[in-house]
Amino acid sequence: MATHQSLSGTTDEEFVQRMVATYPDRFGEPFWAFFTAEVGSTLPADFVAVDLGCGPGLFLRDLTVRYPHATLHGYDLTPAMIVYAEGLDWPARMPTLAVHNVITQPLPLATGSVHLLSMMSVLHLFDDPLTVMAEIRRVLAPGGIFFLRDWIRTSLKDYLEWRQTSGDDDAVVSRQRGFRLFPVHNKYTVEDWEWLVAEAGFSIRHRVQLRPTHHIFVTTVAGEPSRIHA
Repeated sequence: MATHQSLSGTTDEEFVQRMVATYPDRFGEPFWAFFTAEVGSTLPADFVAVDLGCGPGLFLRDLTVRYPHATLHGYDLTPAMIVYAEGLDWPARMPTLAVHNVITQPLPLATGSVHLLSMMSVLHLFDDPLTVMAEIRRVLAPGGIFFLRDWIRTSLKDYLEWRQTSGDDDAVVSRQRGFRLFPVHNKYTVEDWEWLVAEAGFSIRHRVQLRPTHHIFVTTVAGEPSRIHA
């Protein structure tokens, strides 16, 4: 499995800092308003959550602020991400954090033990996303939520222009990285994601597009009772 940094030509440390710098834009008020209304309000107070591809841990940190009784787990392929997350000032108990490759090893969690599993801009990197989604189904509790946010296809022109306005690279570097990343970030249309979700055995309960480059799907296992309101 390729990593974002190997594809973009940045070091692990550079990518950690990029993730930290762009976090407020990616997880701003519109995101948390949607999450609170459509996900957080449906979970038990002591829910168990996993962020698969957790990066520097900032999403998990903010979950602990909003849901202090939750039990949280964060897994990432890049050791530098986990090191950064471990050094955060955690307002509640620190989550379980570990370097983990879900392709080579199952998640170290019991079947049916997780109420919420999130993947943010990671699933598109896997050659076979259905294998990963099968493991997600295994660990989800009845009525549990698979929260998927990922890239959606756009035109080359719009993608390169978006990179110019959203990053701090100079124009030449931004364009070079944009050409390398375009095939990866623009792999799937919204319809492709819908098909993958259904093929993996999930049903979409809520969805929203808060950024021009990404779509959010709130899903549960198809045919199971759900705590999410239709």
